[in-house]
Amino acid sequence: MNKGKRTWWIAVSVWILLAVLLSGLAPMGNENVIANKDAGLPSDAPSIVAAYELEKHFPNDGDIPLFGVFHKDGELSDEELIGFSKAIESLKEDKAFEEVDVIPLSQFNPELRETFLSENKETFFIPLTVPQTLEGKDLNKLVLSIKESVGSQIENTIELSWTGPAGIASDAVELFSRADIVLLLSTVGLILVLLLVIYRSPLLTLIPLVGAGIVYAVVDRIIGFTTAQGWFGVDSQALSIMTILLFAVITDYSLLIFSRYREELKLHENASEAMRETIRHVKEPIFFSGSTILLGVATLFFALYEPYRNFAPVFAIAAGAMLIAGLTLLPALFAVIGRKAFWPVIPKYGEATVEKKTVWGKVAAVVTKKPWQFMIPILLLLALGAWNMTNMKESYDLIASFPEDLSSRVGYERLGEDFSKGSLAPGTLLFVTESEFEMEAMRAVIDRIEEDPAIASVTSQGNPLSEDGKAAKFSLIFEGNPYDEDAFDAVVKLRENSDKILKEANLSDTSMYISGETAVNADIRDVNDRDTWIVIILMTVLITLMLGFQTRSIIAPIYMIGSILLSFAATLGLSYYLFEVFLDLEGINYRIPLYAFVFLVALGVDYSIMLIARIREEMKVMPFDEAVRKGVERTGGVISSAGVILAATFLVLATMPIYELKLFGFIMALGILIDTFIVRPLLIPAVLVLLGKWSFWPKRI
Repeated sequence: MNKGKRTWWIAVSVWILLAVLLSGLAPMGNENVIANKDAGLPSDAPSIVAAYELEKHFPNDGDIPLFGVFHKDGELSDEELIGFSKAIESLKEDKAFEEVDVIPLSQFNPELRETFLSENKETFFIPLTVPQTLEGKDLNKLVLSIKESVGSQIENTIELSWTGPAGIASDAVELFSRADIVLLLSTVGLILVLLLVIYRSPLLTLIPLVGAGIVYAVVDRIIGFTTAQGWFGVDSQALSIMTILLFAVITDYSLLIFSRYREELKLHENASEAMRETIRHVKEPIFFSGSTILLGVATLFFALYEPYRNFAPVFAIAAGAMLIAGLTLLPALFAVIGRKAFWPVIPKYGEATVEKKTVWGKVAAVVTKKPWQFMIPILLLLALGAWNMTNMKESYDLIASFPEDLSSRVGYERLGEDFSKGSLAPGTLLFVTESEFEMEAMRAVIDRIEEDPAIASVTSQGNPLSEDGKAAKFSLIFEGNPYDEDAFDAVVKLRENSDKILKEANLSDTSMYISGETAVNADIRDVNDRDTWIVIILMTVLITLMLGFQTRSIIAPIYMIGSILLSFAATLGLSYYLFEVFLDLEGINYRIPLYAFVFLVALGVDYSIMLIARIREEMKVMPFDEAVRKGVERTGGVISSAGVILAATFLVLATMPIYELKLFGFIMALGILIDTFIVRPLLIPAVLVLLGKWSFWPKRI
């Protein structure tokens, strides 16, 4: 074995050894998935402060609600209601459920029991609560046990579903735990098929997957170790998207290396020398590509919302590993196999490097001759798509992204149809005073609050006062969907007017707090708006600076980042239009725009970096316009192949049972295809030719 090849074997061995050691010493990433503390909000968010005050004055009142929903096509008898109630109450006979709070409805009189029965007498629900200290898998385990225990006592003719915050959270955990392995296998299988179809080389197909598998094993265990130490939290959604991104980007880097390596093998007899020359040319685009992704996801560290912040370390670890692997592991895997990696079409030393005109060569020739005819229509189309972003609405209703037959969604919709929607997630109105409560004054305050058309009622069950008489709590029922923005606006309005309302009732020494799902989502909306703008601004500035370092130019980063931002806006606007037309979707999950921005911009910059790096290389030996044409031609095949594979892998998210991830996968795929086949090969070359010698100013051409 020659010295050059020995170096490559050492690089591969180090990676494999690292993967093996970590697999034996560290847990997997999904073993430490946790729920976000305080719904992911800062501790000083109004809804979180309200929850702490509620727990302080009414201990254990902040436990998580769970609703057992019983339905039959036909009227339910009182005997059946008693039977359902006893099935629920039997939980208290088992020590495993001693922390579950159950209302003894079987002991109530029929009139009181029927308050939990719908008007058509077909749907009956029983509220329970589970400890608020339970999170993630522990909560899911308890809810599943409750379902099994109660379900075994209910006849098959009765539809039993479980909903409420605890049921929804449990189903979310269950969905992701079932889907992780499907996602990984689907991603690997799709990349395998696409590489075989595009390149028709078995070894070339395996090299990226072997490399991605080794990197994934290392990254997954590092994430598992760091989360086990409590350094940061991680959720299933972050791990799912990270898996897609890692396999796709490693494949991208492999194709870039493959393309250049094939060129160099024709110029160098020794395969190791050819790979060293390959690295000399690809190290810049890989370094700046990986660094851009790393900087992009690192901006999420500045978010206040915990799910965003937890994305940052997961993707920073993955981006760092992908960058190092792109410069070490992947070149080593190609080098140790040598020319055989390209079997059955093996490049020969001294083979003529003149290639016939490719599709991308023809495209480049037309674009550089008629740049205006391409630039203006593309800009108009992208601007039209971007304009539709002004019509976009955001959704905060997690359950709307669940499969229609899922228990928590079935129960949620049953309650919504047969009871008021507002009763699905009532808020809690808490008053805390320094003196004693005057109930007449409190009644006046409640009457004033009920004047808001968005609030259906403010009620209390029994005595609303705390044991020390310093606090009083009431249920706040909204008129419409408690997860709708109208309800959020009502919460915000009530907070803003609270001092005025209390002052009018001569309760200036009293404070008012609002807790519950609606109040939490109102705060999430505010924090999400703040985080979105912060991340967009920071990421745009950082990537622009990174592009400046790569191009050594002031002008180039401006048109590069401008085209990418326009592409993102057009993608989101067009996607929303398609969702409205074909899916009758009124809004997309509030997290999708920010996630799409981070990944579309980071990955969009990827391909621009590859193109610009090749153009700058060709500028050393040929005129500028010819260098642009040659750069597009040389990178066209590898970037278009990588773009198709990257888009397809994100479409794998369509296999996930969460609707939110399906939409995110579609948006990512569409954005990548727009960037791969419109922005990178048509718009950027047209801009370059029109700018001419100013394209890389102040660098002289």
